[in-house]
Amino acid sequence: MIIFLLIIAAIALFVSMTLISKTTIRIILSLISAVVVVGSSVLMVMNDREHFGMHKTTETTTQEIYSVSPSKQMNMLLYKSIGTADKERVYLYNETDSQKTPSHTATDKTTNTVHTTTKDSARLVKKTTRWVYKNGTYQFWFGIAGNNREVSKRVNTFYVPKDWLTLSTTQATKLGKLVKQNQAQMKKDAAQYVKTKVTATVKATLTDAMKKNPTMSAADQKKLTEETTKKASAQFAAQYQAQAMQKLIEEAKK
Repeated sequence: MIIFLLIIAAIALFVSMTLISKTTIRIILSLISAVVVVGSSVLMVMNDREHFGMHKTTETTTQEIYSVSPSKQMNMLLYKSIGTADKERVYLYNETDSQKTPSHTATDKTTNTVHTTTKDSARLVKKTTRWVYKNGTYQFWFGIAGNNREVSKRVNTFYVPKDWLTLSTTQATKLGKLVKQNQAQMKKDAAQYVKTKVTATVKATLTDAMKKNPTMSAADQKKLTEETTKKASAQFAAQYQAQAMQKLIEEAKK
């Protein structure tokens, strides 16, 4: 509304100075119109630059997020650097487990941080600070500027489980290629690693059991061997997988 007041005052100033013949009336109306023109202009500038008539409000939302990795065994939070200095990042994540195209954080007035959590699920806490008018009167006069609920800043905090990877899109692409290139060798090495570890574990377990129970029957020894083999195989397979992937991740980050 203040823009219309400015226009009316400007017209009134023009009319007062050009069409009113009586000096006293012309001066009074011209001064009043000039004050309104200058005052309206100053307030409009203050509203635009200093957010006159407005105050900040902060909204906080929390949502569960999902990995953008196509592999269920490898959870990822990805980011893409903006510029060459890596000072600004856009993070990519899924808002549903079946999402095809990842969601992403905004670039303007946005700060992103990533923390690990002991929880099993990942979540994103968004804090958005906006400029809003203090009351209806201010909005009536300045609302035409369209700046109500204008974003002042965004703070995004990601909380991801310890087994999640936080990689750049470039690193993720490189990691995918490395996994594919080393898949056959990793499978071969894993089998040898597990075999060696399981053999040693079964031997140590049986030796310890026989010390405690020298009269252990062959059937009990067989049962213990099978149980130990099954448990140790799963344990060392996961251990090798974690170690091998860590090496590939380090290589992908170079």
